[in-house]
Amino acid sequence: MTDGRDKDGQQGQQGQQYGGQQYGGAPQAPGSGPDGGAVQRPSRGFEIAGFVLSFFGFLAIAGLIMSTISFRRLGRAGQPRGLSLAGIIISIVVLLLTLAFIVAAIVGASTLLETCADLGPGTHVVDGVTYTCS
Repeated sequence: MTDGRDKDGQQGQQGQQYGGQQYGGAPQAPGSGPDGGAVQRPSRGFEIAGFVLSFFGFLAIAGLIMSTISFRRLGRAGQPRGLSLAGIIISIVVLLLTLAFIVAAIVGASTLLETCADLGPGTHVVDGVTYTCS
């Protein structure tokens, strides 16, 4: 039986580091710091979700919020944030277009109601436009 010593009487070298790992121990996770805590990189989930939501009418409000949050998080982490910026810009444009469409629909509906109030119930043709009022 041996007591763990080599032929020169020296203790074995099992605990010694080799290439950043210790023999007999679990390898360290990539990106882990000396205190054992992993370095956190912000997730890209908010960035992608904000970009996708920015195309859908009033959902663009959620897209704007999510893109802004990811823009700030990625900026603090020093990560590229182009998709977040695109989500912010597209959200603003889509919201403005949605609001313009709603205003145009309200103006058109009020004009139609006003015209029907003047013409009375029935079907009327005024300047080539047919109005059906009830």
